[in-house]
Amino acid sequence: MLNPIIMTGVYTVVFSTILRFGTKDFIIYFLSAYLVWNFFSQSTSAASRCIINSGQLIKKVYIPKVALVLSVVLSGLAHFGAAVIPLLIVVAILGNGLQPAMLFLIVPFALVTMFTLGVALMLASMTVFFLDVGELYNVILMPWMFLTPIMYPVDIVPVQYHIFIKLNPMYYFIECFRYPIYNGTLPSLGIIVMSVLLAVVTLAIGYTVFTKAEDDFVYYV
Repeated sequence: MLNPIIMTGVYTVVFSTILRFGTKDFIIYFLSAYLVWNFFSQSTSAASRCIINSGQLIKKVYIPKVALVLSVVLSGLAHFGAAVIPLLIVVAILGNGLQPAMLFLIVPFALVTMFTLGVALMLASMTVFFLDVGELYNVILMPWMFLTPIMYPVDIVPVQYHIFIKLNPMYYFIECFRYPIYNGTLPSLGIIVMSVLLAVVTLAIGYTVFTKAEDDFVYYV
């Protein structure tokens, strides 16, 4: 719980006080997006090396290798769920209160977990054969975060650059999660459909890549 709370305090001072974005209820706006990003980035980053780090275990005993990646993502999901508790407290005190639309949150929870698992499976399998993949991915995460509308509203981005926002898959999962919390309404059908498509396709690709490569892991770990 401490990490998102501390980061929220830092970004609130920077973006709502110093840079003065003027976003209403900035704490809620930021935290409802940052929790999603934090879950995705930390889980995928940790999963990228989970096969390499479990090399001795894989060589000694049989274990479904996909379970190693799944355990990392589920651990991140548990932290994600725990971090939502202070967010809901903040919403109840400072925001519009707990709205019926928040019951929809189970859907973005499931979708972002599927997407995260898909990316984690791809990264875990590629890192076995190319060790620098994990390091390169960690370098990419920071600019990716700032290119995602987590701490700033989309409408401050010039219209001609909106296409780059729409090409960012995390935009859809964040909006899907943030709408019920920040606006008290369901996200648009387009956001939901894109989130479902991205989650299902990414998970299918990740699982396919992983299962085709897993028999060779033992030769490289």
